[in-house]
Amino acid sequence: MQAIKALIQKEFLIDYKDRQVWMSVFLYVLATNYVVYQSFHKVKDAEVWNALLWVIILFAAFNVISRSYDQERGDREIYLYTLASPQQVILAKMMYHSIFMVLVTFFSFLIYSFFLPFPSAIGMDTGLYLIGLIGGAIGLSTTLGLVSAIAWKTKGGAGMVAILGLPIIIPMLLAIIRYSEGVLNGMSWMVLDRYAHSLLLLIALGASLGYMLFPYIWKE
Repeated sequence: MQAIKALIQKEFLIDYKDRQVWMSVFLYVLATNYVVYQSFHKVKDAEVWNALLWVIILFAAFNVISRSYDQERGDREIYLYTLASPQQVILAKMMYHSIFMVLVTFFSFLIYSFFLPFPSAIGMDTGLYLIGLIGGAIGLSTTLGLVSAIAWKTKGGAGMVAILGLPIIIPMLLAIIRYSEGVLNGMSWMVLDRYAHSLLLLIALGASLGYMLFPYIWKE
């Protein structure tokens, strides 16, 4: 855990020194929300409101995760290989980008709610909806983490992340949207638990695959 903690600190310090990484993502979220506001002005349907929010978060996730290995190039990659195991590297990156993605998701939610307030007559449990936002952010970051590693090794860049990641992310995105739509419509936990369990299973599957397969990618 000490090595993982040190790797997470390393990720934070690199991004802190290169603040344009953070600023570009938050600027993207702000600009996208403003464009959506100018296009719709007001959304009356809860399902449409929810779907638009998750589309914004999805593309923000691609922006975040596609940069996750940009600093691991050349001699720095070899140096990191001598300091930590591949399992420690992938776990640290998943944890760091999950935290980063949660912050981006909450920022998106706040800005989106400011421009497009909740539609009327929604029996929403705010706590359950926020749990869905956290779960969705972690799910998107862990699922796209392995895809980003593959794109990094093949030198495919952000385009490769989008090509490989979109088909993989669809089941998770459907589970997230179904869960959050249910919360917006006031459904009970007895109805929502199937979507919550599906989301947890997909998060565990994505993290497990990354943990098992990343060492083989790292060696190449």
